[in-house]
Amino acid sequence: MAATVQILEKNGAGGTGTDKTSGNIRFKNADNSTVDTSNPMVKPGAGVDYSFEKWIRFNVSGGTYTEITNVKAYMDGGNGLGTGVTLYAKAVASYATPAEASGTAGYTDAFTYTSGSPLTLGAGPFTSTGEKADHLVMMLTVGTTASGGITPSETLSIVWDEI
Repeated sequence: MAATVQILEKNGAGGTGTDKTSGNIRFKNADNSTVDTSNPMVKPGAGVDYSFEKWIRFNVSGGTYTEITNVKAYMDGGNGLGTGVTLYAKAVASYATPAEASGTAGYTDAFTYTSGSPLTLGAGPFTSTGEKADHLVMMLTVGTTASGGITPSETLSIVWDEI
């Protein structure tokens, strides 16, 4: 039997986790995991609108396995979000309360992470249950050249090896 794994979105000062394993993550101007149209990103008249950070964590909740290694994340291909919209990502060891981003320093365009060149979240080995590896921190920017409206969905993959 394989490991049972969840992908959690963590919000708030305590890092409350919401299972997003087969769900959606909505980038917006609020620190919550609700997928709705409240607190939308706005096309600015000048400059950039930054979303709140989304803190994603790999959680082993059970199963039968010996160890998990090589936890990695990558996107589904080229940026299909449209002109003026960019998704950024980075790996961070310790949780911090998500904040509205104010710049892109320390982040990398998430679409540079592919199946052939993923973002490493943790080498392991991880042999017990609980949250493992680094946090995947993501945020979205909307610039003045964005076309407006809800952008299309993209696919994030989080992969690992297990024995």
